[in-house]
This record gives sequence, C-alpha cells and structure tokens, in this order.
Amino acid sequence: MSKIRLNKLSFSANSLLAIMLITASSASYAAENIDQLATRIGMDHFREAIKKGDRNAFKTLPAKGYKNGFTGLLIKTNAYVNPEDSFADCDTDTVFVSVKDHKTIPGCRVSLKLASKDADGSYHDSGIRVEYGIATDSKKFIANNSAWAQHAISGDKVLENELTSAKNETLCHSWATMARNITVGRDNQDPQSMFDQQIEGLRGKPGITEQNIVFAHYIAHTVYTDLAGKTPKEAEAIIYNVCRKSM
Repeated sequence: MSKIRLNKLSFSANSLLAIMLITASSASYAAENIDQLATRIGMDHFREAIKKGDRNAFKTLPAKGYKNGFTGLLIKTNAYVNPEDSFADCDTDTVFVSVKDHKTIPGCRVSLKLASKDADGSYHDSGIRVEYGIATDSKKFIANNSAWAQHAISGDKVLENELTSAKNETLCHSWATMARNITVGRDNQDPQSMFDQQIEGLRGKPGITEQNIVFAHYIAHTVYTDLAGKTPKEAEAIIYNVCRKSM
C-alpha cells in the first residue's frame, strides 16, 4: 500500500515539475520586448541591406513558391529594393491586428519599396510597396496591412506578374528614349556610326546583355533608315510599341 502511494506521489511530483517548467518557459517567451524581438529577427541586418540595396537579406520574409523567400521573388523578377523609400523599424504600435479598427500591437516591420535598377545604379520606382510585420512573441512574419505582401505569402503569383509587367514597361520606355535621342542626333547630322560606337562601348557593363547590344544597334539602324522621315517624338512612340509587342 505504501509503495502504491509513493508511486502516485512520485508521478504527481514529476507532472508538477513538468508543468512548472513549461509555464516558466512560456512566461519567459511571452516577456519578449521589442529590443529582444529586433535582435532575434536581425533588424540591423535588414536596415543595412536596405541601405546597400542588397536583395540577399530578405530570405526570412515569406514568399511561397520561391527559393530563399522574398529574396527569391526579387531575383526572379529582377526587382530591387529602393534604399531611399524603404525602411525597417520597431515600435509599440507597429503591427496591425485590425486595419478596420486601426488596432496595432508592439512589433517590428520591414517596408520595402520596389524598383527596377539601371546599369548606372539608378532606381526607377515600380509603384509597389511590400510590408511585412512581426509581433513580439510571434515566430513568423505576416502581411502588415499590405496586399502585396499577402500575395507574396500566399504564392498566387500576382506580385510576380505585376513586377514583370512593370519591368517591361520601364524597359520599353528606356528603349523609346534611346530612339528619340538618336533621332535628335540624326537631325543634327550626327552619323549613325557615332551611335554604333557608343553602343559597342556598353559591352561588358553590369546588367548589359548581348541581346541589349543587338536591339540597341537595331534601333540606331531603324532611326536612320525606316524612320528617316520621322520626328524624335514619332520615333520614340514607334520603338516603344515595337518593344511592347515583343514582350
């Protein structure tokens, strides 16, 4: 009889100890403050990456269907984070839990303004902001009142398609501007060879492909032949339409 009571007592003591340990662990995690959260998720790393325009720092931001999370989405769409309009911060009223009631809780956010990037390092705004948030005590990032972040998290390809379209639009405007500038030079009696030489000088530059070189030569040739009677504005519109149709 004593033995039975002892076993029961031993079992109860072990259970109580386990409960105490679990409770202590939970209480310790629940007590996480904003500074601890910032350290845990690497906010300094995010801030430094934004400052440098480094796309490789966003692997922990969820984007379903892409290797390396949001970094993978950026690389696939050749999109960049614009350092001038992006930020990462933490505060007591940062993470939205109810947009309708404007209810927020303590946490951190990573807000990224996306853009395309030219070979000279300049950024062109795509009009898309993606914002992730994470609350204290939470283990994962959520879309922080951001439809674009929610698209990335769900993996529905809406953000990818939009970025691809924006990239193509920016690219075609760049080609059209080149056509206009070459047409102005043509009207000022500059020889086509001058532009061909400038185009060849772009070989090997960061972000410049052989396809880019070929198309640039095509534009120069077309401006001096098929578009010989066109104004700079007309040539710009024609090349823009040619580019869009080829996408």
